[in-house]
Amino acid sequence: MTAEEIKALPRTEEGIFDLSSVGGSLYEAAKEVYPVYAAYETECNKKEGYPDIMAQMRVLNKKVNEEFTFANVSVYLDALLHTLEKISPEIYENYRELVDMFRACVKRALSEYYTEEKRFGSQDPEAVKVFCGAVKEACEIDVLLAEKYQICC
Repeated sequence: MTAEEIKALPRTEEGIFDLSSVGGSLYEAAKEVYPVYAAYETECNKKEGYPDIMAQMRVLNKKVNEEFTFANVSVYLDALLHTLEKISPEIYENYRELVDMFRACVKRALSEYYTEEKRFGSQDPEAVKVFCGAVKEACEIDVLLAEKYQICC
């Protein structure tokens, strides 16, 4: 999708883009939309849309914490990380808030779904792959400390 198509998407009652036309789950669709939107706002629109991005990311964060399943979390973290990569660190408050969302979600996912003995247990292997991919990439860009997240790196 282009930035113009994204900005033309209808909104839900919560104020986030209605991603039903994009396909897949809310979090899978978010991965297709929010990084493009963030890149556009960073590179072309002088970061004027950052307040909207942040408001929508807060709603998505709240939703994933209410619907906290490993499948949802893994895709959400991937979408969040790719959005975070497009947000300018120069706008520190926004960048840091997204980093904090990412870290908190990883920490909660590990506390609920990971044990030393069973690793990720009966979780879907594809979800584990997506989760560990997001964690590994976050370690590579210094969002997470690689020493702390050896299980995925």
